[in-house]
Amino acid sequence: MTYSQRLTHGNSSDIIYLEHQIGIAEEELAKAEEERRTYESDLDQLRTSPAYRSTSATNISNEHKLVDELNKVQSMIKTIRTRLKNLQEDLGELED
Repeated sequence: MTYSQRLTHGNSSDIIYLEHQIGIAEEELAKAEEERRTYESDLDQLRTSPAYRSTSATNISNEHKLVDELNKVQSMIKTIRTRLKNLQEDLGELED
């Protein structure tokens, strides 16, 4: 089916909607990946700092918080990637 045929059949609004949703998901993924890099960097800095070797309760608590946040972000990235893949597949089906 050609683009003009899809337009006459009303699929254009579905395509536009999916393209918009894909754009949103890509932006969310970029933000989440930047957040992940930040948590990884913060965690690395904490673990390599001279004060970390003291294994104080504060350092351990901070490490646990960073690891928890990193795990949440990684889970969110996985969810966004799955949603993005599904949206792209749906768009591909409409374009056929």
